[in-house]
Amino acid sequence: MTIGSTSAVAVVAVVTSGLLGSVSARAETFALDKGYTAVLFSWSHLGLSRQTARFTGIDGTASIDPERPEASTITVTLRSNTVQSGVDTFDRILRGPDYFNATTYPTIMFRSISVTRTGEKTADIDGELEILGQSKPVTLHATLNVFGEHPSGAANPTYAGKKVASFSARTQVLRSAWGMSRGTPLVSDEIDITIETELVSNE
Repeated sequence: MTIGSTSAVAVVAVVTSGLLGSVSARAETFALDKGYTAVLFSWSHLGLSRQTARFTGIDGTASIDPERPEASTITVTLRSNTVQSGVDTFDRILRGPDYFNATTYPTIMFRSISVTRTGEKTADIDGELEILGQSKPVTLHATLNVFGEHPSGAANPTYAGKKVASFSARTQVLRSAWGMSRGTPLVSDEIDITIETELVSNE
C-alpha cells in the first residue's frame, strides 16, 4: 500500500547542483552508492501504527553542474520485485496486481525536471514518478548533508580520489493517484517517502 518513491530516491542527487556554490566549471557525473542508499515508504495501518517497507533494488545516475543547477539531471530506477516489508506474505501482496504488479511493471522510475533552492542547504526537486506505467508529478524536499572529497578515500581504494554528495529527502504522495486503492481508508492513502542516499563521482 504504497508507492515507491523512487524515488525518488535518487532524485536527490540533482539537488547538489542547486545547493552548491561554485565548485566546478563543468558538470560531473555521479552514481548512487547502492550500499548507502535507502528508499523507504510508510503508511498508517488502521490508525494503530505506522508500517514501513523499502526497495532494495536501486540504480541511478546524475549529471551535476554546480554552476548551472537548472542543467543538472537525474534518473533513478527501482525494481518493483525488490519491495520488502519484513513479512513475506505481505511482500507478495505488494508485488502483486493490487499494488506494484511487478510481473507486468518490473520497474519504477523517477526523472528530474527542475531544482529550486529553498535555503542554504535545502532545495525542492520536481520530477515525474512512473509507477504502473503512469507518470505523476512529485516534489522532493531535499537537504544536502555533505559534498566534497569522499572521507573514506584515504582508507578505502574504492573511494580514492572520488567526490561524494549525500542527501536526505522527504515527500508525501497519494497511492490512489496510481490506482492503488486497496484497503483505503483503513490503510492510509497518504504515503510518506523517505530517502537517504550517498552518490559517488564517476571521475
